[in-house]
Amino acid sequence: MALNAIFAGVTGLSANSQFLDVVGNNLANSSTTAFKSQRVLFKDLVYQTLNGGSTATAESGAVNPSQIGFGVAVGSIGSMFQQGTLVPTGRNLDLGIQGTGFFVLADGLRTVYSRAGAFDVDLTGYLIDPATGMRVQRFGNVGEGVGGFQVPGNMDLRVPLGASNPGLATANVMLQGNLAATMPIGDSVSMASIIYDSQGQTRTLGLTLTRVSATDFSISGTVTGGTVSIPPTNIVFNSSGYLVSPSTLTINLLGLPAPQSVTLDFGTPGGTDGLTLFGGASSVAMIFQDGYGPGTLDSVSVDRNGLVFGLFSNGRTEPIAQLAIARFMGEGGLLREGDNYFRESPSSGPALIGAAATGGRGTVVSGTLESSNVDIAQEFSRLILAQRGFQINARVISISNEVLQELATIIR
Repeated sequence: MALNAIFAGVTGLSANSQFLDVVGNNLANSSTTAFKSQRVLFKDLVYQTLNGGSTATAESGAVNPSQIGFGVAVGSIGSMFQQGTLVPTGRNLDLGIQGTGFFVLADGLRTVYSRAGAFDVDLTGYLIDPATGMRVQRFGNVGEGVGGFQVPGNMDLRVPLGASNPGLATANVMLQGNLAATMPIGDSVSMASIIYDSQGQTRTLGLTLTRVSATDFSISGTVTGGTVSIPPTNIVFNSSGYLVSPSTLTINLLGLPAPQSVTLDFGTPGGTDGLTLFGGASSVAMIFQDGYGPGTLDSVSVDRNGLVFGLFSNGRTEPIAQLAIARFMGEGGLLREGDNYFRESPSSGPALIGAAATGGRGTVVSGTLESSNVDIAQEFSRLILAQRGFQINARVISISNEVLQELATIIR
């Protein structure tokens, strides 16, 4: 009956209208950072069974059922989570994810998940989405303790630019070089190096090696602002000029803000990686010390595992936090919130939060932003399909109306 065709055509208009809505939204967001396109899947509606059919008998074959459909409806509108292109931006706080996963953001009332990583630092030092002010969340306890950049129990990630990093007192000094085998007994070689005290202040440590026999050297030292206490020890070489003992010697620096012990490393006995007693000129020097002065946090970098490293003015690079990355067992069940955010639903399951590059989570790529995964060519083809579907169903309604008019004319 033409009346059924009208109803079927109406459902077609409605379904294709929603199809157009989805395609239009995809095209509108073709330049939206990390936007994930949607697709529409149709389903047919209920059927009226005119003839239920019959089974085959000895006298006749089977009769197939006869049914009339009542149109179409939108079966599902699904999100397409294919990877978007990572576009370089050159900005350290622009972050993209290569692979599966979402950044985690919260404001104390709700938690959302996003692939858009254009982050910034607010006045209080927290890493945020500048469009909404929601704070980026961290994973684990990286950055807690020394430095105090991350507050224990608070998972909001802090990047307090300008914050101080305390210095580290020198604890180890390495010596390397040659003592001239022709040096007369009683002659000495002196060297000096900058070291750091417990307050991060620079001090000059001076060491003097004096030849006391053919194979032995005594050691004495000075330090600015204090004195050096050295156990009575000789540095001993064998007849071939290789170090015999000791490999290390601990000295004490007194009169500084706090007593300080420094271990001198003379190298491997029998090796050439430290002090030697060969022919030629003396070239002994303190080549390494492990202390450093205080500095301030100038900038940050993020590695593929989501570790946030602080770059300090004193040349130090230290991990100050790790980004939380979430993945979902039912990714397609996530609900869209706008602002490039998703939230979990019963269909998606709970967020499985961990570190990047673990548990199936993707890697973090610093200095990039993920582009929209909308395929414009494909969307235009869908646009044509939706338009034609709408036109065809409108034509079905028009023709069904003409048939009903003709029927009404016959009845009159």
